[in-house]
Amino acid sequence: MKKVVSPCLCEIGGAVKARAFCKIEFSADGRLSISGVIGPMRGGNCKGSAGQCVDEIRAGEPTDGWTAEMLQKFCDIWDAWHLNDMRPYCQHQKELGWDKLAGKAVTLYNYTLSTEASQKKRAAENAALDALRKGETFAPTEEQVRYASLPYGITTHEELSGDATKDYQPKKPLYAGDKGPTESKTIGWLHPSEHPDGILGKPCPVCGYQYGHEWKKEEVPQEVIDWLFNLPTTTVTPAWV
Repeated sequence: MKKVVSPCLCEIGGAVKARAFCKIEFSADGRLSISGVIGPMRGGNCKGSAGQCVDEIRAGEPTDGWTAEMLQKFCDIWDAWHLNDMRPYCQHQKELGWDKLAGKAVTLYNYTLSTEASQKKRAAENAALDALRKGETFAPTEEQVRYASLPYGITTHEELSGDATKDYQPKKPLYAGDKGPTESKTIGWLHPSEHPDGILGKPCPVCGYQYGHEWKKEEVPQEVIDWLFNLPTTTVTPAWV
């Protein structure tokens, strides 16, 4: 099933308004897909956003038999059920609230070895290589073993303190877009080994499915499908949608 609707007019640049169109598709195997475009033009461009522009459409002015309540409900359904066959969670995990929990943002702290610690690490490695080249037995000191095993960079879920600060310093970005001393990630993209709250790969306590290991399909309620396909069909033909 396929339907094109025009739920609202959206502001472009704070002044001009453009008509928004949305395409609703529900496949025979139960996959719901919703996409939109604001102000489509004949040349294939558009005056506003296109694709998953639900936020812009949510803020639009209802038109063509739509009400503000209908517009908000449509956008809620869009957020909740678009691509329902690409769920990272099982039904049990959803019942436990993991679908909402996955969006929780946490801070990670990035560190690099200090200049002094880097020099000690290289010195220990060079000493071992020098002994190898000479065919000699290398008996490292405890300090050499410790520094040779230190990684050049680490990421932690909490700030370093105590002795650890002697060897590591907050990371400085080396180029545009490089990670700095901190970064924010959602726990749905973090393994428990990366952050204690991380749920990526965490097994379901009921069935054992590991969160995010495959795409699961979640059936769209029939009342949702009925409501979508009873929406007013657009009376204006879009250049494309």
